[in-house]
Amino acid sequence: MGKFYVYFTLFLLISLLPLKSYAQDAYFSQFYANPVYLNSSLAGAEGNHRLVVVHRQQWNALNAFNSTFFSFDSPVGKSSGWAVHAMKDTQLDGVINNMSAGTTLSHRINLRRGAVLGGGISLSYLQKSFRWNQLVFEDQLRAGSNSLYPTAERIGESKTVMYDAGIGLMYASERLMAGLNIAHINTPKERFSPESEAVLPRRYTLHVAYSLRKPTEARGAYSITPTVIYESQAGMSYLNIGSYISNDLLTFGTWYRVGKAMVFTAGIAINQLNLGYSCDYNLSESGNTFGATNEFSISYRLQRKSKNKFQYAGKCPDFYKNLR
Repeated sequence: MGKFYVYFTLFLLISLLPLKSYAQDAYFSQFYANPVYLNSSLAGAEGNHRLVVVHRQQWNALNAFNSTFFSFDSPVGKSSGWAVHAMKDTQLDGVINNMSAGTTLSHRINLRRGAVLGGGISLSYLQKSFRWNQLVFEDQLRAGSNSLYPTAERIGESKTVMYDAGIGLMYASERLMAGLNIAHINTPKERFSPESEAVLPRRYTLHVAYSLRKPTEARGAYSITPTVIYESQAGMSYLNIGSYISNDLLTFGTWYRVGKAMVFTAGIAINQLNLGYSCDYNLSESGNTFGATNEFSISYRLQRKSKNKFQYAGKCPDFYKNLR
């Protein structure tokens, strides 16, 4: 019953918004472990075939928000890359369901001193569904009765489809990597009813990472990488300031999401397999009441066969591997 009142409150807040409302995308805390979601230009940038799955459960006491993102990316030719990706995002314990599938193409050019400049474009098909039959409206309730009565509320469409596009840019050198990604650049419309003017707003992501140590293959070597990520969508913004410390086996990271949460990450690399975990500790009392937010990632790299080890010119500099 407690969950019912929480869901009812969340839905009430949503329903009080004007018809011209704006949805927000799923949020992931393991930014660099989910490269295709972070920036379209990173597709194929690792230099090998790569499979990534990331699952996030927000507020586990409610099971209210669950997101899973899948991607497979690979180099193409000497300096390009491509990816296929899909995502499933459920909200309010399955009342709202978002599904998407798409592809991404990227290209990088070599600059002086080993630097790389790249760009990418992503095209996706999105489907959003609303399970109206899981909602209870006020006129369905009667005092002294446990039964649900028919509602006079006007019910909209249960499903809408959209076609989406996004672009990304990146620059990487021996120690620095920076990028800008713009998702939903065409702002597709969400039409659950003819009166609705809701759109999927653009999501802007700016990310910068700088390694304090040069990449090296020396045994026992480690790296420290401060990084800043800023995200903005629909009037909501998130500034993440943090750092990673990593070697060939382990990665640990701490983030401060300004005014909102602390994020702790840990990862292990075993040959071509990478496993990651992160936990968001909410700094607000309401967030702590709803439980923790957990995120899991797994990636597997298939070594690309090539007669010439340096044939692929579009690979990011070596310090990028410390962010996986």
